[in-house]
Amino acid sequence: MSEAAPIKRTRHRRRGGFGRWAIVAGLSCFAISAILPLLFMADTAFRTEADWDANKLGLPTTFSFGAFRRAWSGATINTYFRNSLIVTVGTVALTIVCATLAGYAFSKLTWRGRASAYYFVLAWIAIPPLLLIVPIYVEIVNLGLLDTYWSVILLYTALNLPFNVYLMTAFFRSLPDELLEAARIDGASVPETFAYVMVPLARPAIATLAIFNFLWAWNEFMFALFILTSTGSKPLTVAVQQLQGRFDQDPTGLMAGLCIATLPVIGVYLVFQRHLVRAITAGIGK
Repeated sequence: MSEAAPIKRTRHRRRGGFGRWAIVAGLSCFAISAILPLLFMADTAFRTEADWDANKLGLPTTFSFGAFRRAWSGATINTYFRNSLIVTVGTVALTIVCATLAGYAFSKLTWRGRASAYYFVLAWIAIPPLLLIVPIYVEIVNLGLLDTYWSVILLYTALNLPFNVYLMTAFFRSLPDELLEAARIDGASVPETFAYVMVPLARPAIATLAIFNFLWAWNEFMFALFILTSTGSKPLTVAVQQLQGRFDQDPTGLMAGLCIATLPVIGVYLVFQRHLVRAITAGIGK
């Protein structure tokens, strides 16, 4: 028995080591598959048109910013960048207010019909947004909001509200009720308890909420394509397609425009990365 035990432990370590290496290899393949398209986009954006025509793959022989100049002037990206920024910031701000208030009401307040209302909100998570595109378009036209910033801001907020409410409700439920009792003993009202006790504690969750909704609103394409019809209101994701016409092909300019559209997403992630990691480790992202 004493001689067989070390052999079993050695085999167990070998199996465990093989399992860890398999996991590392699988995650590495997944990371490479996610990074390669970004590298191809950046590589193509810095190429000249002659370099692209000569070789579709490989590093550029000469680095050029001509594609970025064509993308910035040809697609008037500065205007569309402003449109995307207005829509995204408005969506994130409205989403944080609505989801935080709803999460606090569903988790810490007692009122009739709370459970039914909460499950009704969660039920909308199972409905794909594209199934609602026709009734949503008709309703926006009837409200006179077609081709306005408010149309997509309200729409994006409503589409993401079920998951956002679930996220904030789960976070507020994890906070001890003794905090509310202590605030009531000190004479704080319900709004004061929410503003001065709950909101400061919910900063990791709010940061997570801001990141997810910023990424979704900035990258959304389908609803913006149908609802924002005029040139002056289109977001950047819709405008970039103008660099790729039916008869006019400009792959380097298209990739340069996509690079410009990707930079804000990377910047927001880097700024809020610390809060996102804290939220995930606290179990909010489950």
